[in-house]
Amino acid sequence: MNLLEKITENLDTVFRGDAWHGPSVMEILNSIPAEKVAQKHQLSKQTITQHVYHLTAWRKFALEKLNDNIHYSLETEDDNWGKDSETTPECFPKLVDDLKKYHGLLLDELEKYNDDLLTKQVPGEYYDYYKLLNGIIQHDTYHLGMIWVIWE
Repeated sequence: MNLLEKITENLDTVFRGDAWHGPSVMEILNSIPAEKVAQKHQLSKQTITQHVYHLTAWRKFALEKLNDNIHYSLETEDDNWGKDSETTPECFPKLVDDLKKYHGLLLDELEKYNDDLLTKQVPGEYYDYYKLLNGIIQHDTYHLGMIWVIWE
């Protein structure tokens, strides 16, 4: 297995299950009671629905960059966390479906590449794909913890 395949496997493990740290993103999201998805917690300005939107936003970001979209960015709060109308409790099932969809699209896109991708600079950014992809893994783990805190 080459390095990109290992990174991709780790990305999917943190997302789908069998992660060494405990429950995966999807294991937690599939367990959250509907009444909890829009509540706020003192340790987070965002709701669980907003965190799910945010995880999807970064998968879209990676896909756009893999397609050489130099101008794509997540500059605004709405870009990162969604508008209030997009992150209501009623939107939660769609947000989770979108997250799964974009996760699958990212994995499919990464299959087209080899380890050479990892040293390429992300278009319009100061970092390479190694840092971006590992960053998404770390990002998922961080937000998974925040979702857990909000839920509990």
